[in-house]
Parts: sequence; structure tokens; C-alpha cells
Amino acid sequence: MNTFQLANLAPESSVDKIFEEMSSLFEKSGRLLVLLDETLEQDIFKNLKKNCKDENIIYIPLALGNKPKDTHLFFIEITNKEVLMQVGKEIAQKFLLNFEIKNDKYLVHGFGTSSLENDQLNAKFKSSLVVQDINSKILFRWYDPRVLSYLDQIFTETELNSLLGLFEDWKFAHPTGYFSWEKQRNEKFISRKISKLSSEQSLALDLIEISNVVFVKAYEYEEIDKAQLAPKKILFNLYNAHEEHKIHRYSDLFSYGLYAEILGQYFLMHPLIKHTLDRYWMTAPDEYDFTEAMSLLDEDLWQPIKQDLNNLESISHG
Repeated sequence: MNTFQLANLAPESSVDKIFEEMSSLFEKSGRLLVLLDETLEQDIFKNLKKNCKDENIIYIPLALGNKPKDTHLFFIEITNKEVLMQVGKEIAQKFLLNFEIKNDKYLVHGFGTSSLENDQLNAKFKSSLVVQDINSKILFRWYDPRVLSYLDQIFTETELNSLLGLFEDWKFAHPTGYFSWEKQRNEKFISRKISKLSSEQSLALDLIEISNVVFVKAYEYEEIDKAQLAPKKILFNLYNAHEEHKIHRYSDLFSYGLYAEILGQYFLMHPLIKHTLDRYWMTAPDEYDFTEAMSLLDEDLWQPIKQDLNNLESISHG
């Protein structure tokens, strides 16, 4: 089965360990591909690119009409051990930053191997970045670890294969762990191109941005057990908030996501919260939105409410 293999190496990862991973893939296939992104740090890889021949840099234009070198997103192809020794540690160092909670600049999206020639990889990768949403075509940045780490919750295995199947191996990092995908060579590989998003997939993708903001913000709250923080669970809560509770505003969804982590995912069941929301949000929605209504609850009540909900959950499971 082709799924993400999560090896939780974040606490003990280092530049040397990541470089060893890169070297191992290089030795196995004689070729290493690294996806780099200068969008938020223009020319950060200027010196690194000087070590690569032009034919070993695969530019991915994201805007219609852009010339290849106008783009900030590109693969570098390493086919020479000497080049790997020259640039590998720098790549590993920037890759390691993706484990940090506060990092918002993913300069190295991942690395791996592929059996595709550079021009084939370029064409197929660019094709995968455009999908039909409900009303129009959109740019699908599936390669970003802050998106990719959710996708096995949103797409089927065959749909995911149409993305990751461009590679034989692919590795990427996120604060939740070190992800590794490998194409199973002893099984028939089946993929189905993601041409048009369903309404459920479209909504889930829209909610990923809020989920990531909630995930980062949650680390500022002492009341939240950081070991229990899981982006996929946050996304699930946000999806339910949108669909079941009809919470649609960005700020209200963000608040809901945080409260679900602080108090528990079923916090709306608590009588005190139900009373507060009924009195303000439901009765006077023009005066109080969800966030404003919830802010009327004193923070001193958070712990008793959480305890009540924990007790209720224990009884229901008992």
C-alpha cells in the first residue's frame, strides 16, 4: 500500500542525519531531486545554484506567461557525488527548519528520487498543480509539507498516487514528524489524476490554512497538551464546525479550532457554553459573532468546563 510512513525523528534529527538520508537515496539511484522555494527568501539559493549546471535546474513556472527563470520554485537534480558534498549540508540545514513550529518559510519542500527525465518531471509536475475547483481552476500547492501532510485524509490512495507517483521516493518534514513515501515496486501501481475537486475536498483544502494557523497558535496556550496536537484532528474539527454548526467566517473558524483544543472537541455540548451561545450568538447574530460570544466566558471557567466534558466522555465510553 502506498501511504505516508511517519517516522517521528524530529527530536533527534540533525543536519548530519538528514544529509545521510539524502546520501543514501543518491547512492541507491545515482540521482537526487530536491524541491526548493525562494518565494519568501529571494535568491537564498543563489550560491547553491552556481554549483549546478543549467540542465540540472528544473524551473516550475507558477504563473501563466512566466519564463522558466522567473519562478521561485524549482528542483535541483544532483547526479554528481561532488555536487552533493558541496550543497548537501546547506540543503539539510534548511530542511531541518521545517520541524520548527514558528517557521513560516519552507525553503526546502522535500527531496527524493524519480525515474522520470527532467522534461517529463517538469511537465507532469506542472500539470499536477492545476485542478478544477467548484467554479474555476486553482493553483494546488500540494507539494508544500503544510498541505501534503493532510492529503491522505482528503484524497484516495489512487489520487495521492497521481501526485507522489512522480517520484520513486519522497521525504519531507513538518513539526509533527518526518514523512517518507516510497513507491511499492512489488505491487501494481494505480493512480487516478485529480482533475476536479469534490465539494468536500474543496472545503477541506480551503480549511487547511486555518488549521495550520490554529496549530501554531495552540502552542501559546498552557491549557493545551502539546503532545496531543494533531493538524489532521484540527482540520476534522474545523470541517465539522463549518458543516454541522454552520460556522463560516474565518475568524470564527479560527476561534472554534482553538477552543476545540483548549476545552475539547465536543465543547459545544457543555450547558454553560450552549447557554452563552444561545443567548448572544443565536439570539443576536448581528451584535455578536461566534468569537465575541465565546469571549464572554471567563477564562477561569475553562478548566471546570474541560473537566466536565472529560467526565462526560468517560461516562459515554464506560
